Amino acid sequence: MRCDKMRICLLVLLFSLPMAFGVSAAAETAVSIAVAANGPEQNATVSEKAGRAAYFLFFDGAGKFLAAERNPFADAQRGAGPQAAAFLADEGVTLVVAGEFGAKMEQALKSFNIKYVVNTGVAHEVVQAVLTEK
Repeated sequence: MRCDKMRICLLVLLFSLPMAFGVSAAAETAVSIAVAANGPEQNATVSEKAGRAAYFLFFDGAGKFLAAERNPFADAQRGAGPQAAAFLADEGVTLVVAGEFGAKMEQALKSFNIKYVVNTGVAHEVVQAVLTEK
């Protein structure tokens, strides 16, 4: 009997930890937007090539600029698109914006349930436009 009570207490503690640190299911499913860009600034231009973009700019679901990361697959010999898609999936991205997507990257994005939009211009302006279209 004592062992059962201890198990129940441990389970309650385990399930209450995320709430104690402010983590919610809504936060885990928040929209994260990646823009394939030619530079690391939020006013950089959107790259024509998604898989070979120099940088990925990350925005939250409200369009707030979060970070920029160099694309580790920009100079890959082959398979840059699918590798970039896997990288974005690991980053928790749910939507990607670029000037153009190759067929293999489109397929990879679909396999990760990541939506993609073809658009060009200034990164932060494009994100705002995409968010208003939703």
